[in-house]
Amino acid sequence: MAEQLAFRIRLRRDESFKLDVNGSVPLEGVTAITGPSGGGKTTLLRVLAGLEPDAAARITLGAKVWEGDGVFLPPEARRVGFVFQDPYLFPHLTAGENLAYGARRREVKKFDAIVEALDLDRLMSRNVAGLSGGEAQRVALGRALAADPAVLFLDEPLANLDPARKEELLPYIARAVIEAKVPAIYVSHATDEITALADRVLGLSGGTLTGWHTPPMRLMARVIATDDRTMRLRLIGAPDTGEGDITQPLRARVGERVGLGLPRESMMLSATRPEAATALAILPAGVIPEDDRLELDIWGQRLSLPHAMWNGTGARLWLSILRVMLRPEGPDSRL
Repeated sequence: MAEQLAFRIRLRRDESFKLDVNGSVPLEGVTAITGPSGGGKTTLLRVLAGLEPDAAARITLGAKVWEGDGVFLPPEARRVGFVFQDPYLFPHLTAGENLAYGARRREVKKFDAIVEALDLDRLMSRNVAGLSGGEAQRVALGRALAADPAVLFLDEPLANLDPARKEELLPYIARAVIEAKVPAIYVSHATDEITALADRVLGLSGGTLTGWHTPPMRLMARVIATDDRTMRLRLIGAPDTGEGDITQPLRARVGERVGLGLPRESMMLSATRPEAATALAILPAGVIPEDDRLELDIWGQRLSLPHAMWNGTGARLWLSILRVMLRPEGPDSRL
């Protein structure tokens, strides 16, 4: 069982805002915290990181007390990597020197894997003033990971980027977290970001936790071919007839697994095979009877959908996929 980050927090700023939460988060994969703006998501991360000393809190990481019972560990002792909406890079240092600063804080000697995962090699000698928004945020993420954190906090790190840059940066975040083997807590109210990255989703609204949401729907594929701009994915378990193949922008290497996050609005079910030429893929799906959801079998992969997505009957359906959100998962050990 994964180690837990457990917390009991009360914080009142004024009559307009109060944070009152009691819960825990497994330190494994990516946990998304979502909810409306002003609901307390950023404040929760700041308290957990030790940036709000006025909070009444008890926070533990496994058996280690971070805060409470007369203990208050400063942020650096909690080994939290924090990536904010703004990169907050040191303007007088190059991109590489910013990463090296993060590494020196924890006496880390090498961070080549992080540089490779975030494709930072060509940026290392650049002055940060000349970086684009997406490049600067990749450097900020690299600096946080170079410090060898026990847990990574990401507070809406893509909020200031345009949609195209967001979609481009999401796979970098996924790859870096996997390469660094660090659990992450990702704050966002953007559905696409959560669909791409999250393993589980916790709601927060009005300063209180609203419970665990249904996790994102995702199918797994592996990269079978690439060129300079695109990659060919094949759903795991699919035959080599091409029926389960999808072409996407180049975000992973041949032999790697890729999670395909499926936004609900990007999926359509039908009883007969449609002729929709605009679909990325049209997949045969067996129906597995379940009382509380619609369970599909797609070449051995199970996909749980809300019952409301299909009101018909039958033991076989066709799933049309119009759009996917990519999450690189690393090398496929079964190859």
